[in-house]
Amino acid sequence: MTNKNLLSERDRELQEFAEQYEKAKAENKPYYLDADDMAELANWYGLKKEFDKALDIAEYGVRLHPESTALHVELAYLLLDNEQKERAFQITEKIEEKDLPEVKVLRARLLLSIDKKADAEKLLDTIEEKDSLANMVEVAYMYLDAGYPDRALEWLRPGIKKYANDEAYMAVRGDSYYAKGMIKPAAALYNKLIDQDPYSAPYWFGLAKCYFEQKKYDKAIEACDYALIGDDEYADVYVLKGHCFYQLGNEEEALKCYQQAKKYNGIGPDFIYTYIGLGHVTKGEWKEGYENLEKAIETNTEGESNPNLSSLYANAGLCLSKMGKKRKAHQYCKKAHLLSPEDPGSYLIEGRIYIEEGDFEKGLEQWTKAINYSPNADTWHEMGMHSMEIGQLDYAKMAFEQVRKLNPKFESINEKLTIVYLALHDKKNFLKYNKKCIHPINMEELEMMQQVLTDENHEELASYIQKMLKTLK
Repeated sequence: MTNKNLLSERDRELQEFAEQYEKAKAENKPYYLDADDMAELANWYGLKKEFDKALDIAEYGVRLHPESTALHVELAYLLLDNEQKERAFQITEKIEEKDLPEVKVLRARLLLSIDKKADAEKLLDTIEEKDSLANMVEVAYMYLDAGYPDRALEWLRPGIKKYANDEAYMAVRGDSYYAKGMIKPAAALYNKLIDQDPYSAPYWFGLAKCYFEQKKYDKAIEACDYALIGDDEYADVYVLKGHCFYQLGNEEEALKCYQQAKKYNGIGPDFIYTYIGLGHVTKGEWKEGYENLEKAIETNTEGESNPNLSSLYANAGLCLSKMGKKRKAHQYCKKAHLLSPEDPGSYLIEGRIYIEEGDFEKGLEQWTKAINYSPNADTWHEMGMHSMEIGQLDYAKMAFEQVRKLNPKFESINEKLTIVYLALHDKKNFLKYNKKCIHPINMEELEMMQQVLTDENHEELASYIQKMLKTLK
């Protein structure tokens, strides 16, 4: 249970409301709260990912308080979160106080959910007190929920002087910075918030996410532990803590964390198997990867609507290929194509399988399909990575050059081209891209690389690096 002694007075009150509500429901007795308390209780359940209970209390509350705007707004958001957009629109239409800022924000969120961004922004522009703290925070969180951190920060900008040290303002700014990938300023704000409220689980969780992005996994685990002191049923914290342990190579502790997250409705069993399975694939542990991916497919509860199912089949197919089960591998890839006909990932994987089998014509045909469906830098980059992993350096060179052409600032692209040209014995292009790297390979590193390759009997490449060292000297 959440440690009540560390909760704010309002949080303790909501937890007591929840206990009373669940007891009344178990005994099949009526339960009464005023409208605003019921709306907050529904939101409380939603934050804990207990969506069935959240919907139940919101719908019960609307029947009990049919004129409550707060309950209708909360019910509409819960329906939207559960992909029931049509019902969410219907509930919103029943709200009489359509000029209230919170109702306009809800309607804007619904418009964004159906890709009507211009209409949503036009509606938000009608909010009169745009510089009020409550409106800034609500609109900013709405944009974050819809995936627009830039717009969230734009709405917050006018209040930066007036509300800079306000807790609610700092919290939404921190969340916005994090969503935009601005990790250092986000971490600074979470630290300030923790100074104000040392037992806030969300603030510690925010800081833990920043540490994770900075690859400071031990610090992230420590921050997660502090978050769990305040709320030991915080599912997302267990998920992140599990990720940290997995990155540190401690799969046993990672699995324990994922199981706790599952207990508190944070993830389904298929997630655990997917994450661990793909980790084994990354390490080239094909049998273990296949076993976990197969379990992820078996425990999938969303059916063929699961957007990750195609990737599961394709990666399981790659494992099967590596295990020598070629026929079944291609069957799995075909299933992946059927599930997501325009997903480039499955075509890239089957193309790789064909090339490893020696059938370059079919392999390149699959890779061409991937590019035709998604001709962007990410697809070319994935092709380049597959090419490097199977030793097709000329294809890797072509793919990475295309990535750089489409997006010169693509993460680590100069480093990858440096490595490819080094392996291809192309001194001119090695030097060209090495200069562009954030941390160029220096003479000492080349000498170490040559020694490692010599020790591992890669004599040809080791000899080439030795020649390059002499030239560079």
